Formats: sequence, structure tokens, C-alpha cells
Amino acid sequence: MHRLSIILACFNEEESIEACLQGLLAAAPGAEIVVIHGGTDRTLEIARRLAAVHPEIRAHRNYGDTGKGHAIKFGIAVTERPWLLQFDADLQFDPAEVPRVLGPIAAGEADIVLGSRFLEDSVTREYRFSFLRVVGNRIVNRWLSWLAGVPISDVTTGYKAWTRAAIERVNFKDNGFVYEMEILLRGVRRGLRLAEVPITYRNREKGFSGHGSGVRERWSICRTGAKLLWRSLLIRLGLW
Repeated sequence: MHRLSIILACFNEEESIEACLQGLLAAAPGAEIVVIHGGTDRTLEIARRLAAVHPEIRAHRNYGDTGKGHAIKFGIAVTERPWLLQFDADLQFDPAEVPRVLGPIAAGEADIVLGSRFLEDSVTREYRFSFLRVVGNRIVNRWLSWLAGVPISDVTTGYKAWTRAAIERVNFKDNGFVYEMEILLRGVRRGLRLAEVPITYRNREKGFSGHGSGVRERWSICRTGAKLLWRSLLIRLGLW
């Protein structure tokens, strides 16, 4: 774990950030944990209070935040260690599974690892998937698998790990959510080794979720999915 930097890209997660950080401290003792906050609530304040007690935590304000990809780029730039892991601060993923997600990299078997919600041994009984998200994920996963020429079960998972050499070689461009697809497609096309491991996924208990069933949320999911499909095709054709 002393070779690992964990990136938490947060947007108004004051209700879950403390439990998230405590879970990561327990699961990855000695890892560098970097909080990147682009919101306006007390997330940064809480993270800095914990950082005063745990020097392995560092918290940054992401000024000019333009999306999750932007926050991940910032996290990569300010971290220092050779292994990197992305973790969502809303606690829909389990911090205790950090060693599992990191495992193929630590064993020298992969350059990029996905913590997948859709493998046979993944545990999702505590999450209520909407019909639109199930269909959308299947379309995106199959489309990207076809473009990449390798099976990919969970393109948009918020639980990922890479070596620093791999993510620098990918050099992704997108500042929004398309970066998730971009990392995988550019990485596979540049000869990087991809692995997937099953993880646990559950409903958010606190804070605001963008995965709701309202008209605005459904439109956002459709728009993001369409952008993922289009941008991935452009990458495959060498046009973006």
C-alpha cells in the first residue's frame, strides 16, 4: 500500500466523506489518499480536519472544476506514487475491497483494473438498478467491447486502478464522464493489459444521487450514453 495513491473525486459529499476516508485508512494503511473537491459544501473542511490527524490524507479544492474527468486529471497531477486507484466517495463501493481491485497490478498481471459490478461474483443485491441504467450499461459495455476487441463488463465503474505509467501513456483528454471510456479504449489500443475483478455495489445511503428516476436524470443518462458511444467511435477511427 505504500506504493498506492487513492484519488477521491468529490462533489458535495459531506455526509459520507468521513466514513469513506476512515474506511480507506483501514483498508489501505500507508496509502496516500487525495481528496479532490469541486463542490460547495463542507466536504473539503471535513477532509482537512481528518488530514490534520492522518498525514496520509491531503485535500484540495478543484478550482474551475468542469467534470469528473477534470478532477481525476487533477488527482493524477498532485499524487506521487506509482499505483493509482480511483474511488467514489459516496460509499456505493466498499473501501475494504481496495486490495482486491489493486491485486492484478500488485501481481504485475495488469496495467488497468476495473472493479466490475457485472461479473458473476459481483455482489449487487443491495442496489436497485433502474431499467434505463441496465439497458444503457449493456449497450455501452457491448459497444466498447466490440471497438476494443476485448470483453469489458463495466465501462463506467467508479472503482478503477492503473499504474502511473499506464495512465500517462493513455493521456486522456475528456473532462466529463467520457474519460472512463477513453481510458479503456486508448489503453487497450496502446497495448496495455486490462483486468476486471468482481466488487460489491450498493445503494447510496446519504447525499444526492444523479441516478434518480426523474425526467432530468433520465435525459442526463441518455445524453451521457450517446456521447460515450459517439466519442468512442471517433477514437476507434482515429478522429479524436
